[in-house]
Amino acid sequence: MNAQHGQLNISLSFKQVVDIVKQLSPSEKQMLSEVLWMEQDIDDIVIPEEHKQIVRERIKKYENSPDSYLSWNDIERKMSARE
Repeated sequence: MNAQHGQLNISLSFKQVVDIVKQLSPSEKQMLSEVLWMEQDIDDIVIPEEHKQIVRERIKKYENSPDSYLSWNDIERKMSARE
């Protein structure tokens, strides 16, 4: 069923929904994940203050010593060398 063309109005508990999701195939779970992500309103996403503080600390640490960090290209080269 195409999620954009069908409508299903059935009363289910959250636990019932979870039980149904557990029965989906991996590809169906991936599709569901994409639908849920697309339905997410960016304004509804809550980032805990503790997480914001961790990011602020890491940015400050980088700004104080940028030469001590590898670029993404350097990381990719190192990873390729290990293969």
